[in-house]
This record gives sequence, C-alpha cells and structure tokens, in this order.
Amino acid sequence: MDLKKLNVFLTVADLGNFTKAGETLGYTQSGITQMMKTLEQEVGVPLFIKSHHGVKLTDEGLALVPSIRSLLSANESLNQEISFLKGAKRGTIKIASFTSCTIHWLPKIIYNFQKEYPGITFDIDEGNEQEIVDWIQNHKADIGFTSFQNRQAYEFIPVYEDPMLAILPSDHPYTKYDEIPIEWYENVPFIVSEYTHINEVHQLLKTHNVKPDIKYTMSNDFSILSMVEHNLGISILPELIIRDRNYRFEARPLIPRASRILGIAISSYEELSPAAKIFTKYARDYLLH
Repeated sequence: MDLKKLNVFLTVADLGNFTKAGETLGYTQSGITQMMKTLEQEVGVPLFIKSHHGVKLTDEGLALVPSIRSLLSANESLNQEISFLKGAKRGTIKIASFTSCTIHWLPKIIYNFQKEYPGITFDIDEGNEQEIVDWIQNHKADIGFTSFQNRQAYEFIPVYEDPMLAILPSDHPYTKYDEIPIEWYENVPFIVSEYTHINEVHQLLKTHNVKPDIKYTMSNDFSILSMVEHNLGISILPELIIRDRNYRFEARPLIPRASRILGIAISSYEELSPAAKIFTKYARDYLLH
C-alpha cells in the first residue's frame, strides 16, 4: 500500500479537511480527494464522512488509524536506520509537549542539539496530559514532555519536580499570607484548565476534597493567568508555567506542599528511531545537568 496515501489519510484525519490537508502537504484539494478515493477503493470500505464543515472518519477509518500510525512510524525508523548507517544522521522526531515545556525547555535543547545533528528536524504538537498520553500510545508522537502519571503504558524519565502554586490577583485578600492552605479554595471563585482525570490540579482538589466555585474553564494555562490578572478568580498552576511571566498576579506556596513530576515519556526506548533515541538521551542529560 502506498505510504504517501497513508500519510495523506492521517493528515486529513487530523485536520478534518481536504483543503487544509492539501495546503499542509503541498497538494491541490482535487489531488487529495483523488488519493483518498483510491485509498477507499483499495481498502474496500468508506473512510470519510463529508459535511459542510469538512470531513470526519468513519468507524472503519478510525479503526485503521493506530495501525497506520504504527506503520509510518516504523517506516520513518527504517529510513533513519539506513541514513545513520550511511553516516548522514537524518530524520524527523515527533514531539508532544506541555506549552510550558515548549517555551522554557525545547528551544534551548533543540538549538544545542542541532549544532551536532543539523540533519534532524522536529515536528512539535502541544497538548494536555491526556492528549500527550494518547499521542505517545498511538505513535502520533515519538517523545512526550509531560508529567508523570500512575498506571500509564509508557516509559517515563523524570527530570524535574515542579511545585504547584496558588495564583492570586495582586489585590486579593490572600496575598497578605506567605502560604495558602488548600482548604481556602472551598467555594471561592476559581479558574481552572479543562478537566481530564489525570490533570494535577483536578487531582489535587479531589485528594483534599476541596470544591471551589469554578467560574471559568480554560483550554490554555496562559489564558488562566490573564483571567486571574483581571480579578476574575484565583487558580492553582505549576511554577514552570508562570516562570518569566510579567502578568500582574501573585504566587504563593500551597499548604500542604504539592508538585508534579515532569519528564520524558516514550512508548518504548527499544522501539524509538535512531534520531529519537539520541535526542531522548540528549534532552535527559541537558535537563538533569
């Protein structure tokens, strides 16, 4: 089966639109349409459901995604093996990352890494805890920069303990205290990230049986900071997210102390491509230095 068509299939699946997939991959919309029609004929079942808003996968199409991602990942690994045997050291590494890790870690790591390996390129997606877990497990990403979660089916290399902090408007009454007990969040106006069962803030509140008055649910941690700055509520965020930010807010340690463990997640070190193996070791050494 033509790997080029399979790559187009995944791009359409991710973007939900033939035209956007064509713009991303450098094909015309009609070219994408023809390739996907041919793929459906080869598979023997419909793969897409069309609507005015774009396309989405049929159940049969969804069932094929994990195997196709695995196949393309294995093909990339094989091409890298051949490249490395020839001494070229070329390839692409797919990274999934928290926004905070993307901002504070990846630019420095990649900048230094590419001095030694200029032929290795990067494809970086940002997501929340659950998205990164899913991307690692279904081979959409080779490496994830994320937080440690119990009972997850991936290998994890811890590199940093990131304290969780109370985030307060500058004129909030709690700012006169050096530390904020977690129970003080009970029934107070609260701004939080979208719920996932492995999100550290939601886990922390559940552990201490604290139920704040959730006023706003945001998809981006930096949007939370802006909402706090405008006195719309208080929040809890990891220290790495607020590092070097010039917002008008105050941060305080929590009582009891809480933190998340950040690190590098991979499905299996043995299954990584040559480039991903080198980068994983390089990033680990850099962050632990």
